[in-house]
Amino acid sequence: MSELVSAVERLRVGDAGEPVRVSVRSAEGPRVQQRAMDRLGEADLCRLASEFRADATKRELAERYAMSESTVKRVLRKQGARRNAPAA
Repeated sequence: MSELVSAVERLRVGDAGEPVRVSVRSAEGPRVQQRAMDRLGEADLCRLASEFRADATKRELAERYAMSESTVKRVLRKQGARRNAPAA
């Protein structure tokens, strides 16, 4: 058991006797785009707006496009999507 404790201590402190800093970010591979507007292409954004106009709920769209309902609302606002066009 003492071997395990000393091995963990060596990992924590490192060979130089100083604490080792560990990054939670992966340095491998390309960074994944997190913003919906970046992740989805223009065609996807237009399709999302079309589905909304065709009576899909915001919750359904959020699940389908893997985003929150507030993001769906923001996308719809930017796309100018409305179910009922305002009276002229």
